[in-house]
Amino acid sequence: MLGSRSTAVPKAFSVPLGLLLLICCVVTGCKSAVSLHQTGLQAWRAGDIRTSSSRLQKAGGRIKSEKELLLLDQSIIDLANGEPQVAESRLRAARDRLEYLQQKNGIEQTASMLTDARAIAWSGREFEHAMLVNVAMLSSLVNDGQDAWAWSLQAMETSQKRRQTLIAAATGSASEKSGQPASRPDDSGRVRLADAETTKTVQQASFSAATPPRLTAETLDQPLALSSYLTALVHSEKPSEVAETELALQDVKLWNPGFSTASAGKMTPMGVQCRKGHGTLHVIVLAGVAPEWVSESCEPTSAALLIADRILSAQSKHKLPPTLASVKIARPASINHRASDLTPGAAIVGAGLGTERRQLGFSTIVDLQEVAKASYQQGRDKAIADAVVRRVVKKGTVVAAKAVTNQSSDWKVDLAMSAVGVLWEALEKPDTRSWSTLPGAVRIAAEELPVGEYNLDLWTRPLSERYPLHAQPVKLRIEDGRNTCVLLTVPGDRIRSAVLLGGADRNILLPPQNDQN
Repeated sequence: MLGSRSTAVPKAFSVPLGLLLLICCVVTGCKSAVSLHQTGLQAWRAGDIRTSSSRLQKAGGRIKSEKELLLLDQSIIDLANGEPQVAESRLRAARDRLEYLQQKNGIEQTASMLTDARAIAWSGREFEHAMLVNVAMLSSLVNDGQDAWAWSLQAMETSQKRRQTLIAAATGSASEKSGQPASRPDDSGRVRLADAETTKTVQQASFSAATPPRLTAETLDQPLALSSYLTALVHSEKPSEVAETELALQDVKLWNPGFSTASAGKMTPMGVQCRKGHGTLHVIVLAGVAPEWVSESCEPTSAALLIADRILSAQSKHKLPPTLASVKIARPASINHRASDLTPGAAIVGAGLGTERRQLGFSTIVDLQEVAKASYQQGRDKAIADAVVRRVVKKGTVVAAKAVTNQSSDWKVDLAMSAVGVLWEALEKPDTRSWSTLPGAVRIAAEELPVGEYNLDLWTRPLSERYPLHAQPVKLRIEDGRNTCVLLTVPGDRIRSAVLLGGADRNILLPPQNDQN
């Protein structure tokens, strides 16, 4: 202590100061686990599966919150390590927890107003929830397959709800143009036309002079295309579930019209759709890594300000100031790699093909780089509005604290409180949390093949010339009316993951030990 200068802090001034100290303590306490998590993700993006797995495992023993995010990140690495049963277990636990966290929590909402969006427990974006079900279904398919049917039902329910939303939008728009009452789908997927006197139920196809509404999916719907494809794969081996298979395949084309596994934009027959004495090979590649979410400074848009004004009017007495500086939100980082650049090549030779070596063609069913961008665009105005509201609340709190102290004539106190207010706002960071081990794209090749034993050659198409082509042979079996799945995880530019086989043939082929580093 120097001299006898008083160090007393005004009571109102101590509120924001105490809050800052609390934030610093919490951040320091989590630093170790967060650092391990982040370095593990860096190793994953570099294609170093072994190091990534080790560091995320250590982070799991130290992290005290947001374990759901860690479970999701670990699940993809489990698949790469040849442990689909562990991956499915983690995904099931994460799903149950995320469903609970989607409920609003008043304490978290208040803490968010005083800090930033990271105070609210991470519950995932819509496309991440869809991908959770997809990865869980894949994990089951290449494990024992016992829960694949249950996961497919959950995927079908999500797809049906989204379809009904599109039908409601399409029929509602058509009703507005024709002056007819708006329509909405009921639980059976049919459309109900309601007026003041009667309610009639009609089939979708009978709407507007027997013309079904034209449904147009969005980029954000692409994960549902993978859900539908895997659902068709699960149901296609049972003759009693032909209708479910056909509906799922129709949904694949709805959610991603550009996807096809055969010429002329058609789908390769699967399961009982195959010719007698034939089965289907599905090679599914989780290629690359989805973009990181990073901080972005942006000016408040008119739409964002309108949303912010409504939030403030409903929750507090604060008003929007006439001008506002830029705020920070999260956005997906740009990636130059195309989905096709990330995908291995594959060729098959064996029974029924003679000496022919048939090369398989891959098609992108989910481009998660584009999906992440679409998610960002959809939620951008709301994210800006929330940031604006937090800034207004913080400024209002500091102004109120100054008024309570009633020491406006003391310029030192006023300056100190203003400085705390500026620091309080500066500590705010956007919510860049995401499922970081998701692939950059999911690509599929499918081939109808005669029953027999086959050799599948997999090799990488390197993004640079530093590494030569790396081939990995896989032996598999095709059975009559059955599906054989090959799952490959390639986060980097070489094949280092285990190759998982499921369906008619179940096996796990681990990569050579000398290729893990």
